[in-house]
Amino acid sequence: MKILCPVDGSDCSRLLVQSVGTVFRNRVKKIVLLHVLPGGHIGKGRIPKERQAVSLSDLSAKMTQASHKLLHGHAERIKFVLNQAGTSRLASLKTLVLKGDVSDAILQISEKMNADCIAVGSRGMSDVPGYLLGSVSRKVVTHAPCSVFMVKGQLAAPFSVLVALDGSKATKRAIRKMTAWLDPAEIALHAISVVPEKLTDLGLEVLGKRQAKALMAPVRKQTKVLLADSRNKFLKAGFQIDTEFLEGNPPVHIVEAAQRLKTQLVCVGSKGLSGIERFMLGSVSEWVSTYSPVSVLVIR
Repeated sequence: MKILCPVDGSDCSRLLVQSVGTVFRNRVKKIVLLHVLPGGHIGKGRIPKERQAVSLSDLSAKMTQASHKLLHGHAERIKFVLNQAGTSRLASLKTLVLKGDVSDAILQISEKMNADCIAVGSRGMSDVPGYLLGSVSRKVVTHAPCSVFMVKGQLAAPFSVLVALDGSKATKRAIRKMTAWLDPAEIALHAISVVPEKLTDLGLEVLGKRQAKALMAPVRKQTKVLLADSRNKFLKAGFQIDTEFLEGNPPVHIVEAAQRLKTQLVCVGSKGLSGIERFMLGSVSEWVSTYSPVSVLVIR
């Protein structure tokens, strides 16, 4: 498993590095620690001598040196976590400093290294201004070519995981990757499937309540079969798991279940909606990653 881990000097990044080592420590093959220097901070020319400032080229060199020192500290932290798991000798570790737009740099490097997952910290920008302005973590979740692990809090093994399942290809992919990436000895799984309790208001208006109810009946039955089948797959892979069937608004029920069950991690599959589909239909994975009170693994 190849993981890209963008970091800075914040407490959020220290938590991120520790969480990556905790969740994926038995499956990690390569970790790239990336620090991006925003390009706008360094320009051309010189600062006036009367202000006793160094040249901008010297400033750039000092910032780069500080970045490497920062990455060294994070590298030592993740080595410590991997050493505890006895897997440090199996994982390669690389540090990288770049200059430019942070989100763009993360996405470009993830494609270049063919990353399986990008791990990002969340500073909790879930309010309206945060949504309108965007954040690095939000842009990465939306545009990443691979899975995204958004860390929101402390994760210590053993820990509990909530996984949301439906009948899509995204769910099948999520099950396959979870069984490959997560250690069954370290986690307890709770799987839920949420079926909308009714059609849209327009659907009810066209079909009527009786027809709409009849139309949803086979969906409920199929979902329960899916849930049982998914449970068997996880059990076969050695995981402890219980299941729950719910009706209502899927993303809302997923977030509420995470709160109710006090899980430390939520796993959701991403259907990879196009821009217009995401705007018209919304994305469950993006909604959950924004409003979940705990860390989220969006699997692509």
